[in-house]
Amino acid sequence: MQSRYTLNTMQLRIWNTLGRKFSAVTPLNSDGILRIYNCGPTVYATPHIGNIRRFVVADLLVKTLKKLDYDVRSAMNITDVGHLMDSDHAEAGADKMLLAAERENLSPEVVAAKYTQEFFAVLTQMRLEPADFYPRATQHIPAIIKVVAKLLENGYAYQTSSGVYFDVAKFPNYGKLSGNKTAEIEAGARVDVREEKKNPFDFALWIKSGKEHLMQWDSPWGRGYPGWHIECSAMAQQLFGESIDLHTGGIDNMFPHHENEIAQSEASTSKEFSRIWVHNEHLLVDGKKMAKSAGTFITLEEIKARNYSPLALKFLFLQTHYRSKLNFTWEALDSAKDGLAGVQSFIGKINVGISATENNNADQSLDLDRYQNGFVQALADDLGTPQALAIVFEMIRKINPLLENGKLSKNNFSEILDVLRVFDAVLGIMVFDQQVDTVVVPFAVTELAEKRRLAREEKNFTLADELRKSILEKGFEVKDTPRGQQLTSIK
Repeated sequence: MQSRYTLNTMQLRIWNTLGRKFSAVTPLNSDGILRIYNCGPTVYATPHIGNIRRFVVADLLVKTLKKLDYDVRSAMNITDVGHLMDSDHAEAGADKMLLAAERENLSPEVVAAKYTQEFFAVLTQMRLEPADFYPRATQHIPAIIKVVAKLLENGYAYQTSSGVYFDVAKFPNYGKLSGNKTAEIEAGARVDVREEKKNPFDFALWIKSGKEHLMQWDSPWGRGYPGWHIECSAMAQQLFGESIDLHTGGIDNMFPHHENEIAQSEASTSKEFSRIWVHNEHLLVDGKKMAKSAGTFITLEEIKARNYSPLALKFLFLQTHYRSKLNFTWEALDSAKDGLAGVQSFIGKINVGISATENNNADQSLDLDRYQNGFVQALADDLGTPQALAIVFEMIRKINPLLENGKLSKNNFSEILDVLRVFDAVLGIMVFDQQVDTVVVPFAVTELAEKRRLAREEKNFTLADELRKSILEKGFEVKDTPRGQQLTSIK
């Protein structure tokens, strides 16, 4: 099939962590579709603003690609099992989902449903476009088992009494993404070396568990649950095939998570897993890493409680390039709030001009194409949002004197509004007509929806219908889509 994508279209040039170089984004497959896998949330707690910056960058990438006329399919995983607390290589740490279940005295499934809904509420309030797929680890256990079996068959994995492990020494290219080499990892290892593990940096693919473990499934290697890293490889393969175009995540995901994804994916398929890797930098709070103990752990609810709009937070994020550290302070958010208010004031004046009953001014030559082209070119150069925002404000500064002196025609007002909408199709920070819908689904409704999902999986459609009616009585409608259940308010 002939690709719909041509080299005549402006390409996105983006920094590729793999190889430390800029890469032009072009589709791998002849169908012209770009396949993007974004690392998503582990749904064991409320997302903090560092997590939210990650989601904003993923959204920015997809929207920029669409603005550049790429055909995009994107996925963002939801980790609802298997993410161990130890972020090095030890597999002895407790699963974050189980710790959350114990902390809140709820089942892991209900914890996952609760924080998955919080995640989707954040997406709505930050005006982030839904991904095409939101795969959940617990819904892809057969696919995970299939990849683990393939790794054993290919000689890259081995069994112990505690589970199945990836043998990093068998994969010569281990470290090609992060630059970490096995000898250096071993020399500086601070991890638990289980008696049967060949090396301290070998990582778990499947973890055997006792009967007391709340989340476990049958497998050829005994009852247990998957390791964190294998989940993304299996879900990406099931959704997109053996190779993808881009993989994104936070800089903290690069090692060991993304390094392990590459190793197990390429060892199972003998093909390159992802051609381009995109990582956003850390978000700091008052110059420090976020931590609850230090009082620097901030959520969107706290932002709103202090009378800031979620869009002001998003505007703050966009002012800093995604590959630069961003230091969050309340003073910086004040400045972002004021800057966004200036944009909204300008839009208000444009709307007044359009709705005016009389306007006999001659059309002004505003050269709006220059601003639009400059905006798109800035984004095409490694998602340059600071430069793109500078173009927006340059246009506002140039037009404001004409607007205030009554020099613009109705036709001018309409043209300006059209260009602002082009900008906002990517930025998602402007309000043109009415406030965006930020309805948050109550946890009681989320819990009913999760019970309905489980009932459908068990083919108990009578119970599923009863739960749908209960959800409806609470003012929400549930729809089944390729992305899973979607809840919308009917009030």
